[in-house]
Amino acid sequence: MQQVMAKRPGLGWRMAGVALPCFALLSANCQLQAQEPRDAESETVRGTVKSMTTAPKGEIDGAVLEDGTVLHWPPHLEKQFGDVVKPGDRVTATGAVRRGREGDERLEVREVTNVATDDTAVNDDRGPRPKRRKGPPAPPRRREEMKTVRGKVERLTTAPKGEIDGAVLEDGTVLHWPPHLEDRFADVVLRGDRVEARGFQETTPKGDEHFEVASVSNLRTDASADNDGLNERMGPRGPRDRDRGRNDDRSRDERIRELKKQVERLQREIERLQDER
Repeated sequence: MQQVMAKRPGLGWRMAGVALPCFALLSANCQLQAQEPRDAESETVRGTVKSMTTAPKGEIDGAVLEDGTVLHWPPHLEKQFGDVVKPGDRVTATGAVRRGREGDERLEVREVTNVATDDTAVNDDRGPRPKRRKGPPAPPRRREEMKTVRGKVERLTTAPKGEIDGAVLEDGTVLHWPPHLEDRFADVVLRGDRVEARGFQETTPKGDEHFEVASVSNLRTDASADNDGLNERMGPRGPRDRDRGRNDDRSRDERIRELKKQVERLQREIERLQDER
């Protein structure tokens, strides 16, 4: 080696001239990588929900706290988190901080707990869902025969924008009507009252089941409301007309029984008040 170097005395300097720039470039690249921000592995935040955020298709996919912290969850988990996180609620959220291309930060939540109710929603998403291949449109779903359900209203349900769009009966039956008919149905379907609803049992694309109402009657006040759009789609010869008479008879008997019970309760209250005199 010494002999070769002796014969070519400039070779060592030329090799050094090539190696030094390469080393400098590699070193600079390593320093640049070391300076790039990394997402936090896990972080817990607390605060009051100021507003909700929505995905491009309108699903509720996160929330903004009063201190500006942005919480985020997958849009298809809208209902799971929407039942726990609402504006004005104080929450505790755990997850990992993610930084966008423009430097914006958000907490990709693993779970969120409502401090007041102690309800918790968990992000159990296992990654992006596979894209479905486009094909011919599925044939329209055939509805079941129109039927009637009755029960006591346990609570009301709301749409993403806050409109009252249904109710849950004591037996778990979920009544549903279009959100824009809120005023029409909310005056009839009152919490604690017994109601009778006519319509269809349907399954949503997300797999949730509800009873899409064509009409609802309050068995205490005798008030009723109709879903005109659904009735029009059924047409004059649909199941709605075939079972109208049969259901009206049952409805009348049910109302009579309810009114009798109310009279009995009032009579007992009158007797109690008279005894106190």
